[in-house]
Amino acid sequence: MAPEKRRRRHSPPAATPGASPTSSSNSEATCSPSPPPDVVPDIASRLTSLEDFFGLRASCRAYRALLPPSRAVLASQSPLLLVALFPSFTEALFHLSLRRLHRFRLPWAHHLSVSRRTLLYAHGYLVTATDHYPARLLLVHLFSGEQIRLPKVPGPFSRVILSDDLAAVLFRPGSSTVQHCHLGDTLWRVACADARHVIDDMLFVDGTLYALVNGLRLATVELSVNSLELSFLGGELDDESRPAGGLFRLGECGGEVLLISEDYTEVMVYHVFRWLSEERKWASVTSLGGRTLFLHYDGFASCLGPDHPGIRGDCIYAAGRRLGEWHEYCLADGTCNVRYAEYPGAPPLNNRSPARPPIWVFPSLC
Repeated sequence: MAPEKRRRRHSPPAATPGASPTSSSNSEATCSPSPPPDVVPDIASRLTSLEDFFGLRASCRAYRALLPPSRAVLASQSPLLLVALFPSFTEALFHLSLRRLHRFRLPWAHHLSVSRRTLLYAHGYLVTATDHYPARLLLVHLFSGEQIRLPKVPGPFSRVILSDDLAAVLFRPGSSTVQHCHLGDTLWRVACADARHVIDDMLFVDGTLYALVNGLRLATVELSVNSLELSFLGGELDDESRPAGGLFRLGECGGEVLLISEDYTEVMVYHVFRWLSEERKWASVTSLGGRTLFLHYDGFASCLGPDHPGIRGDCIYAAGRRLGEWHEYCLADGTCNVRYAEYPGAPPLNNRSPARPPIWVFPSLC
């Protein structure tokens, strides 16, 4: 008598944020929610790990309907670092407090490859670009995987920023040319400032586009089809009124425009200045009211707080050039700690592959 064939056991697929829970539909339909559904959103808003959040969602169908990813239910989520896995350079999310990679798969993962890199996270979207010219930008929503494809970029750029309505602005520090594109546009619009005005940084703050011009002059920007109008908020700076530091970038905290500088001698030192509109000048600050500033390697990322779980208030978290590196700088005492994301697949510190600095990702700001 022939032996009975063994049945192969198939492991259930790994859960993803956009997928249905792996538990059976019958158990979901008959589950008795505990705790009761009316307190679940409040519980979710206190969770600091996406794994815990999606585990709660998957535990009961009633919970899943109550917890679509939103700012309200993700309010306490820890900021994450988008890091590369060596040697494939695929990307994963690193949790700062837990000091490990998230284990779940996100819907956007299969859209990224070695030839496409992530430039920015803003308003719930990862902004990615191809490495070849002309570049093509793709916006991928962190949770839903929704894709927004933008037209081919006509000119070179090194920085990208997004407005609240997902208008993209591209520029190169030290240039007078800006490229911009709104959703639905079939072509990028190219606008140029007067040749005397060099744009060093740009940032949207409460719907207004600001620029740092000719070093340290602050201006608002109006973009049209092929023109760029600068309205300066202050005059030229002399040596006495010039803020301290070397590399300058714009930032934002509580709706106020900031100037952030970094200076490296033996240790990294950061300085923060806020714009005094009535006095039309920059003023140094050493307190952010418990808030925390996050910097990408080449620009401003976001502001969290006050008193956001798992991070230090009145500090700057700045992504380093190396993969998985960041600095934690305390404005109160001037101390700076260099941190490294240690995880399976982390590239060695002496890795000579093309630099892909880590990108800050903020689930609480989706």
